Amino acid sequence: MRNFLSLFLVAIFLFSCDDGDVITVELDFQGNLQLCDNNTEDYIIYETKTNPNESLSLVFDRSTANDLIFSPTESPFETTLNINGSTVLFNYRTYNQEPTFCNIIADPNLVVTQDFSADSGQAVITSVILDSDDDGISNEDENEATNQDSDGDGIPDYIDQDDDNDNVPTRNEDDNADGDDNPLTNPRDTDNDGIPDYLDDDDDGDGILTRLEDENENTNPIDDFEETSPNPGTPRFLDPDAMEAFGDSGFIQNQYTRTVTTTFIINNVDLGIISYDSFNLGTYSSSSTITSE
Repeated sequence: MRNFLSLFLVAIFLFSCDDGDVITVELDFQGNLQLCDNNTEDYIIYETKTNPNESLSLVFDRSTANDLIFSPTESPFETTLNINGSTVLFNYRTYNQEPTFCNIIADPNLVVTQDFSADSGQAVITSVILDSDDDGISNEDENEATNQDSDGDGIPDYIDQDDDNDNVPTRNEDDNADGDDNPLTNPRDTDNDGIPDYLDDDDDGDGILTRLEDENENTNPIDDFEETSPNPGTPRFLDPDAMEAFGDSGFIQNQYTRTVTTTFIINNVDLGIISYDSFNLGTYSSSSTITSE
């Protein structure tokens, strides 16, 4: 998984007040961005901190083009927004107490004590999609780059929870003697045919497909046993003495996780009291579960 680029921005800036005092301000943000998801008109990306109470925020309109920033159709997805102080806003603010964003009803006790807004600059945005089937095997080892599809079901291994289509999830076909929950590093090969169980559609080599050794036909061979077998505590699909085939109940539904990380780089921005050629505002990350037939 791509490493998040964390922002550790420490900027010391000095400016003189009318009375001649010199004020020193330190910005110290970690770059862990949040998104207001209850605003239907704008995207509001922000980070807050306390001690002192401060925020950085980037606001831009919701549109079909900007929707791709958080739901890209390709990876990486790149775009640039021009900060103009009206439709695209970048602000640094200070407060009298811990700041909050996204509240429908504003906190009457929260006061913005300073508000610095940029009227120019660019927000360079890069969004990256990471899909994962959470089967314990890395996307790289499942040859994501070549869309390897071991069972030929049209679902590449890196997003296929069941790489051999036997209705036993890949993550459950590991003896896990090494404790790493990775079927690739310590593969179980029940029938010793040289094919690890997670890629073998007949795990016990009895001539009956694993998914057809599902006595109760609930698409879960793990909970079916042959009580009269010499191995009554072993599931049928791992018991070579249990050789009865049952009805075809179809295949389990496949699910995988999609994570989108969106990094915001702010270029050529002037907040009036301080300016930057370029800095990393931070990264926003969101995940969703996708079900494929």
